[in-house]
Amino acid sequence: MGVIKRQTIKGSIYSYLGVGIGFLVTIISIKLLTTAQIGLTAIFVAVSGIYSQFSTLGFTKVIERLFPYFRDEENKHNGFVFLTLIVGLIGFLVSLVSFFFLKSYIIENYQSKSPLLVEYIWFLVPLIFFRMYALLLDTYNKMLFDATTGTILNDFVYRVGNLFLLGAYYLKWIDFSIFIWGYIFFLSLPAIYLTGLLIYRKQFNIAPKLHFITPNLRKEMIGLSVFGIIGGVSSIALKQIDTIMLGAYTDLSVAGVYSIIFYFGTVVLIPSVALGKISSTIIADSWKNKDLKTIDDIYFKSSINQLFFSLLLFILIAANTNNIIQLLGHRYQGTEWVIILVSLTSLIVASTGSSVQIIGTSHKYKIQTYSLGLLVVLSVIFYAIFIPMLGMIGAALGSLLSISGASLLRVYYLKRNMNLFPYRGIHFKCLAIGVFTFIVVQIIPSLDNFLIDLFLRCSLIAVLFIGLSYLFRISDDFNRMADKMLAQIIAPFKKA
Repeated sequence: MGVIKRQTIKGSIYSYLGVGIGFLVTIISIKLLTTAQIGLTAIFVAVSGIYSQFSTLGFTKVIERLFPYFRDEENKHNGFVFLTLIVGLIGFLVSLVSFFFLKSYIIENYQSKSPLLVEYIWFLVPLIFFRMYALLLDTYNKMLFDATTGTILNDFVYRVGNLFLLGAYYLKWIDFSIFIWGYIFFLSLPAIYLTGLLIYRKQFNIAPKLHFITPNLRKEMIGLSVFGIIGGVSSIALKQIDTIMLGAYTDLSVAGVYSIIFYFGTVVLIPSVALGKISSTIIADSWKNKDLKTIDDIYFKSSINQLFFSLLLFILIAANTNNIIQLLGHRYQGTEWVIILVSLTSLIVASTGSSVQIIGTSHKYKIQTYSLGLLVVLSVIFYAIFIPMLGMIGAALGSLLSISGASLLRVYYLKRNMNLFPYRGIHFKCLAIGVFTFIVVQIIPSLDNFLIDLFLRCSLIAVLFIGLSYLFRISDDFNRMADKMLAQIIAPFKKA
């Protein structure tokens, strides 16, 4: 757990630095870019995310589950990097063919309502290529017990790059076309950097060692890849298809507004993203060693720690929706429920801890694939029903029903089939503290100056929630950190 704790803390620090910069990027984007331009970047991220995930041909699942059997420093991991690169190249070529087939359909359907997408559609090709290799290399790198580099690149460097681009755009050093090129570059940078890093660490040997792959191993790799394609594409589709369908049913402007609002809700998930990357490595090795005690310990601790931090963030957001809307501007009036629904979805997902990693690295990984495929179908149905009726709120409601439903079904499955369950009485104490904190803050009347109101509410929430959580020992890990910090603060006074 020491490795998980260190890398989770480090990853979370950079993620939250990225959130701070991302907040600036969000506010500046609203002032400098049109909603259609913001929508274009959101569609780029969503479409390239699904295509790049498909382009891996499910090999990320092979890396997560089977790399422990290839791991061998002296033998250069038995040609594993070669396999990774070849599979990625084949997957990209397949995606490229399908992209050319769909291009005419996209142009025909988006020409009138979203001409920007048609104008810049070719930018998707390099973006899909680099994001695909970023997925593969980041998964490989985290199996080498480095889960933080990918987080730094995706959550921190990417947003710093966006801030730089917006500054250059504001100063009229670049036009929007160059801005998009820069945007593509910073989205592609993780693949380039990870390649250089792995070469520097001498973990990028591309010599093939196909003799290492026995018939049984080959059969298992193919099976994992097939289910990895379904599971991987389904997983990313659950996160991105709302933006794509919202753009299809409405236009890029509505998708742009939704992407800005969606950002605030997904902030709640940051602790779980950092923890999930490194915990999957430890869990995969634990399955290999049949160490269920370690898996159960990780499951419980990941759940309560993520609930603690994510619930704090949820309350901070839910109690300040009016202030957030005032900060964003009049164009975002009426989106309060979108923020709450997206944040609630993220909170439920976070509370389930490492359930995804436990099932995904176990011998029961196929059930996760089946369930994800079914949920994508249900999600499309939900969005098709709710988006035409409720617009952005319909998209957020569809996300709540589909993504939260998937998360809770995983918890049920682990309890029924593996006797693993993350929730204890301490979870209910945490929720009770959260409800109490939210009620107290809501009693306070709103102040005329929304910035002062925002500061006071956030301060009161932090004091109440963190203080009560410390008192009732909601998270042992947090209490140990707090005790250590308090001891360092008090130490100089004791010496005096």
